[in-house]
Amino acid sequence: MRKWISTFARGVIITCCSLLLVGTVVSASVEPHTSYMGNNEERAIAAPIVKPKWSLAYEGIAATGEGKAFYMQKGKVTAVNIQSGKKLWEYGSQLKAPLVYKEGLIYVNSGSGTVHAVHSASGKKAWVTSTNTKPIDDLVVEGDQLFVLDGDITAYSIKSGKRQWRDNYNEFLPGKMLIHGEYIWMANELSGACTYSLLHAFNRKTGKEVWNQPYYGLPIALNDGTVTVQKLANLFEPSPFTTLDTIDVRTGKVLRSVRYNPLHINFEKDEFDGDGKAWISEGSVYVSLDSKVYRYPENADPATTAPTVYTPEFVKEKTFDYAAGPYNGKLLFTDGRRIYGVKLANKTTVSYNDGVTGLIARFDLIGRGMYAAQTDGTLSVIDLASTRPVLQIKTGSRVFGETLSESGMIVVQAEGKLLAFKEPASLRN
Repeated sequence: MRKWISTFARGVIITCCSLLLVGTVVSASVEPHTSYMGNNEERAIAAPIVKPKWSLAYEGIAATGEGKAFYMQKGKVTAVNIQSGKKLWEYGSQLKAPLVYKEGLIYVNSGSGTVHAVHSASGKKAWVTSTNTKPIDDLVVEGDQLFVLDGDITAYSIKSGKRQWRDNYNEFLPGKMLIHGEYIWMANELSGACTYSLLHAFNRKTGKEVWNQPYYGLPIALNDGTVTVQKLANLFEPSPFTTLDTIDVRTGKVLRSVRYNPLHINFEKDEFDGDGKAWISEGSVYVSLDSKVYRYPENADPATTAPTVYTPEFVKEKTFDYAAGPYNGKLLFTDGRRIYGVKLANKTTVSYNDGVTGLIARFDLIGRGMYAAQTDGTLSVIDLASTRPVLQIKTGSRVFGETLSESGMIVVQAEGKLLAFKEPASLRN
């Protein structure tokens, strides 16, 4: 009898163990190839989670100044105290982006195509333009003028709102504007037998086009009397290397042309590589190409000068792109998931990835800090010098605008929400 019970008990135990293992790794069949195991673990950021000092709903555009935040909500401009988020005033109806703050005035577009100037201290109207324009793309304030960009350029006096001129160019002018001295620069694309970029110089006082030059985008350096512009690939020069031309601002004449060829491509032998992106900073020319940045002295002959090369060490993939800098003595690189800094002084690499856990929506450099917004809704604040994360904010958003700084507060433009928190004292300039 005991033997029978013992045999029965063993059978029950084996059966129970078999049931517990059903659905786990126990299988005698051939691998079905129906599963994938990737990075299936959660990485935590070793920094405190901080709650925003204040948070409010907004419609995706904000500006800061004078200890205030200004934003759009339900067709009105609202001003709040930057420290508390307390509403100070609101203005208007049926107003639309863009919204710009500059030296005591808020400029905002209306649904009818006029521009309103509002006193930032009181929320009272300063003036409204008397002429309507097409849907406005951008507003630019420079000196004593407001420039309205709507495919054309219209200039107004910021004192009275009186229209001064509208440009005399017949084609559409999209995008960004640069201003220096008596000149305005914009670029557009024209299509015909081929599509090419055209750089325009306008007289700032009259709005009349002074000259145009094909195969250029906007200048990368503005000087008194000259501009430096990178030449773009075109039908006649499909691979112009990285060529920087110096142009006389009065005539549009090319005074000097410098070619940068850090990869030593022999164009005569039909060797080909894309032209890099160039910029100028503090006496150096930088060329970003193939996950590397090449640095030349600005006035040196690149044909006889070896560049200093910056690229993240210990990173074998060629998926990293230049992202920002020089800033805080470093160039920054990212592949959309990781961020590395390369020091200008000795080319050593530092990692900022203790503050990154997912896809990077954007990052902004403010003071001594990096503000890295990620698509899981986390905004990490990272010390640029120590590379350590200082704090994190959980926003609940996946899309972000530019992070702003005002009067010791950091303002986060998350999707549908404006949030503010104290700027860490250790990261202030």
